[in-house]
Amino acid sequence: MPKNNHFGDKQLYIGMRNLSDPGRNHIWRTLLVLLGVLVLGLPGMAQRVTVSEGITLRKDDYYQILGKYDNRYLVSTDNQYSLELTSMDEKMRIVWTKPLELDKRRSQVIGIVPQPDAIVVLYQYHRKGEFYLKAHRYDPNGILLDSITLSTYTESFYTPDSRMEVSEDKTKALVYQIEKQAWMEVQCIDLNALKQLWTARISIDAFSFFREFRTLIVDNTGKMHLVLELDNRRSKLDEHSLELIEYGPQMVSPLTRRVSLSDLLSRQITFTFDNVHQRLTGAGLEAERDKTRARGYFYFYISDDALDSFKLIRQSFPEEVLRRIGDATAVEEKSLEDMEIRKVLLRQDGGVVLFMEELRKYERNTAGQNFQFGPGGGRFIVDYYFEDIYVVSMGEDASLDWHAVLPKKQYSQDDDGLFSSFFTMTAPDQVRLIYNDEIAYENTVSAYQIDWKGEVVRNSILSTDYQKLKIIFREAVQTGVYELMVPSERSNKLKIVRIEF
Repeated sequence: MPKNNHFGDKQLYIGMRNLSDPGRNHIWRTLLVLLGVLVLGLPGMAQRVTVSEGITLRKDDYYQILGKYDNRYLVSTDNQYSLELTSMDEKMRIVWTKPLELDKRRSQVIGIVPQPDAIVVLYQYHRKGEFYLKAHRYDPNGILLDSITLSTYTESFYTPDSRMEVSEDKTKALVYQIEKQAWMEVQCIDLNALKQLWTARISIDAFSFFREFRTLIVDNTGKMHLVLELDNRRSKLDEHSLELIEYGPQMVSPLTRRVSLSDLLSRQITFTFDNVHQRLTGAGLEAERDKTRARGYFYFYISDDALDSFKLIRQSFPEEVLRRIGDATAVEEKSLEDMEIRKVLLRQDGGVVLFMEELRKYERNTAGQNFQFGPGGGRFIVDYYFEDIYVVSMGEDASLDWHAVLPKKQYSQDDDGLFSSFFTMTAPDQVRLIYNDEIAYENTVSAYQIDWKGEVVRNSILSTDYQKLKIIFREAVQTGVYELMVPSERSNKLKIVRIEF
């Protein structure tokens, strides 16, 4: 499973190794190459697709695409027993796989951070009743360059539930734990120098904290931005607000600030930090009478130095969008159901591009019983529908530059929507939204190409017929302006698909 917790010719590498007859294998390869040549002649198909050899995934294996290092592509796999690094060449052939040695006493990987010329692994381990946080730096060949113990947890009687956030430029990391339901222990690590920049203990109310928590971000300077959303309910709408807790280098104690969102009921809020303009950017969906429907979207800026620069921009969904995405009820109530903000891109001029997606989930069982009233026999299943995308580009002054509805229909069952949704690939002059047309073994992959004027072109990219692929675009990694790597999971085999435009 993927590891979670942050660039015109064409090559088609098709693996048919499971066909038992060598002669038949050769015939199939020949036919598929000929088909590939024919596909190359279709309009809009000016990309090269290369598929790697398969990596066997064991139970509880996590993997992470680390990216491109010179002419090598690196992937890590880890579980509670081992951490391995796999290197592939430009034809996506496996060159080597080697274990990365950690401390042998119950080492647990917290996070792996790919940097331009190195890989940093943060992990914790247990020894003689104490837990240690440690960092290793490896070069792209898996050779250990540096190692340091960052901290010791002397008061813990159980394995700390450590989590990590990484800055946009991959130079800083926050490692944090919730201790005794009473405070948050946070430390900031300089990943270049492999040293601890600062530590902080923040008092919390565990009961309300997990309900109000919205994000924890570390910016490129090593400053922490913790955001809580308070009183987001209709009965206390006048008191709806955000609480910002900030701490960083040269600060004596955490700074707490309050931002009012009165008269706004939010269905969703997501945050990102603008390291160019040094400000926190939030975007969300504004709810109607309750939180099941959204009447529009909003976004705001909070500068790093003053609250008086706070600027909230609210927009309703246009009627034409309600008609295209919604139904008669949407037009009548002037709101959309099942919308989510999937991605926020920051423009260089201070504006934003919001990517919204229609997502519906139905829970049922095969006996026809409503799960709310008990199983009553049969198998409980979940249906996932990831459908139309709505893209909005707005300037810093709240001007609407352009917007577009992009039709899409994806249906899957009992997979948590893993193979659905889309990947956002950015370039200086355009953005591509890449996705599976259908969630099936035999499938085509398509992309919406949008320039910065809002002009949209839809292209087919590849077909997975006969390639034994099931691609997870939500876990793709952009490795160049016009290049990305995306994982495929099928029958306990991980393959990496490289797409070059």
